[in-house]
Amino acid sequence: MWRFAPLGLRDRFILSSTALITLLMSVVIFFVEMERTAALKERAEEHASAIAQMMADLSENRLMFYDLVALQQNVERVTEDEDVLFAIIFNRDARTLAANKTARELFPEELFELGAEMGRLERGHVLKGELGFESTDGRNVEVLEVIAPVFVEDELWGAVKLGLSLEEVNAEIQRTRLGLISLGFLGLTFGALGSVFLANRISRPLESLVEGTIRVARGDLQHRINIAPGDEIGELAANFNRMTAQILDDREKLEEASTKLSEAEKLATIGRLATALAHEIRNPLTAVKLNIQKIGRHPALNDVEREQIGIAETGVQQVEKLVKDILSYARAPQLHKDRFELENLVEDAIRFVEEPVEEKRIELVKDYANLAPIEVDGDQLRSAFLNTLLNATEAVSHDGVIHVTTTEWQDTDTGRWAVVTIEDDGAGIEEGDFKAIFDPFFTTKSLGTGLGLTNARKVVELHGGSIEVASEPNVGTTITIRIPYTPSTPTRASDDSESLTEIHEVHPSH
Repeated sequence: MWRFAPLGLRDRFILSSTALITLLMSVVIFFVEMERTAALKERAEEHASAIAQMMADLSENRLMFYDLVALQQNVERVTEDEDVLFAIIFNRDARTLAANKTARELFPEELFELGAEMGRLERGHVLKGELGFESTDGRNVEVLEVIAPVFVEDELWGAVKLGLSLEEVNAEIQRTRLGLISLGFLGLTFGALGSVFLANRISRPLESLVEGTIRVARGDLQHRINIAPGDEIGELAANFNRMTAQILDDREKLEEASTKLSEAEKLATIGRLATALAHEIRNPLTAVKLNIQKIGRHPALNDVEREQIGIAETGVQQVEKLVKDILSYARAPQLHKDRFELENLVEDAIRFVEEPVEEKRIELVKDYANLAPIEVDGDQLRSAFLNTLLNATEAVSHDGVIHVTTTEWQDTDTGRWAVVTIEDDGAGIEEGDFKAIFDPFFTTKSLGTGLGLTNARKVVELHGGSIEVASEPNVGTTITIRIPYTPSTPTRASDDSESLTEIHEVHPSH
């Protein structure tokens, strides 16, 4: 059993519109053909009636005087019209008085009889009807027969029977019919082509819309439907694109929220671990450190022993730094804001990288905008700058360059921002590592905890700001830190000794 696939919208539109056009054209052709046929036959009847009435008027006196010769002349004169096939004159007794010779040769004898029609004749009225004959030469002849009475005063003296050929009328009707059919086919052809054109205009945007919905359903939320606005389909496509963009934005926010939730879970785990480390490691480690320092000061030690003691003390210090980094990441810091000059905070951080800068002969280029004081947590923000600068000094090679810039950025939507940019010409970040640079404990170095940039971002985001990284392998890295900027009047020096001590405890960790 044959099974046909369902037709598409385009094909259904073409078939239905073509069928509708065919129906309309058929109805129009039918009524036009009927009207044209009726008009042609009416014209033939008027022509035949006029000739018959004229013969009846000419035959009044001839019938009264029984002038058969004149009657025959009238008949022959009328039949000179090639459309008139026969003309017959009857007396009051329905006897044939005159008829054209051609009629007697072609038509049967019953044509020359007038029976019941004689009793139906009235003054001013003619009898009409269509007849079909088979002539003596075998042709089928269609004739419009008209019978007109001949009255003398109010008395019926006879009748005139006239036969008008319908051959020309039928030929004209046939030509009209063929013309209408040709016009119908032409209209149907143009209608079908118009249906195809309109179907394509309608179906292509719909196909594009369907394809877009399928791609979006498969997860391609970046796909956009390119349909020009201006109609309902264009408006639907625009709304669909807006909906897809909203879904994409919601998914990105959901992924961001999921990432933050994951980080929060890690933070909780590390917090518990950090608490355990603080209680289980810190006190014994302090005792070990104090005893190592005490032994290191003993005068009986030789140089080799002192060197070994120094190595042990360095190891203990590294463990202390690891514990402090983990504690710094695990705890939820509270901001203690005060008014600081942003350039001074950057300068404080730069002082702690002077040793690697001098060792590698790094060129440190500073371009400050002399911003007005800003209200921030100086200690924590200084630590964020320091972690970023440490990464830059480790990334550049000898004779490298680091640019440190401060600027003010005005955004019409989000307000004013203080911007700190740290750019280096170092090794850059590999593409595979780029997405993980802010992940806790991710590091490409042999030493360090991988918490430097993580803590820096946390501090900047606590201030309502953002930190962005742009990098290209073997070209360099640019870190841009933006802090909401509300200038204020400074009341506190930025080189507070307690702050410097706390900053000193921040160490390279990425």
